Amino acid sequence: MECYACNSPAARQCRRCARVYCEVHGGDLCAECLNPASALPSFNLYRGSLLAILVGSAVAIWLLVSPPSSGDSVPNVLIVDLTPPPIVTEIPRTPTPALSRSPTPATTSTPEATATPTTQTYTVQSGDTLISIANRFAPEDVAPFDYAAQIASANDIAIGQVITPGQTLVLP
Repeated sequence: MECYACNSPAARQCRRCARVYCEVHGGDLCAECLNPASALPSFNLYRGSLLAILVGSAVAIWLLVSPPSSGDSVPNVLIVDLTPPPIVTEIPRTPTPALSRSPTPATTSTPEATATPTTQTYTVQSGDTLISIANRFAPEDVAPFDYAAQIASANDIAIGQVITPGQTLVLP
């Protein structure tokens, strides 16, 4: 047998490609397998990869343009209702047990009917702030921050001032 590269008698066979070669044209592997260019995949591998990408793209485009029918031929189809839930515009308010009407003296007679609304008082609980009180008791047409400012002006306190538990506030 002769070397694949020259006409010398072959001494070895390449373990990778099974070519026979002489001592000049290789060591453990033949010179062709030791060439860095042979480490690259063949052109056919690149061509096959390109073909796979093209076929996959064609199938994806076909599925986008013509999706499967939603008939009875597909038994395990999950149908999801994507309509949004109704929007709740009214928030229920819960009364607080610490809320009381302004006290009336025990020795007075029955009050007369007046056109002015009665004011409410609130005893401050631990952890309360003006904003949290305003969130609970603000009328529907008044923003909680505006109502907190009204509470502060009715009680001659600043909005950022600390209120203490047990303090009684007039709610306008």
